Amino acid sequence: MRLKQRFIYRNSKNEKIKLILEPWAEEYNIESNSEVEIIVEGDIEKGYLMIESEIDRVVIYGWQGSLIQVFKNGELIE
Repeated sequence: MRLKQRFIYRNSKNEKIKLILEPWAEEYNIESNSEVEIIVEGDIEKGYLMIESEIDRVVIYGWQGSLIQVFKNGELIE
């Protein structure tokens, strides 16, 4: 079964944090008091999404065959 989920991540800290997408090792800086839209797609029978929060970063782990995209103000961040 294919899943497509959209969620918003807001950095409410007073400093920027790093958003990391694994297993692709993609890194994005999320400025203080800003937000990004994250879209996750994939076959839910092959895995699940895991999110790990640390002091200065958030790591989102995809699974085999999944796709994670990050958008800022409606534009895909590359």
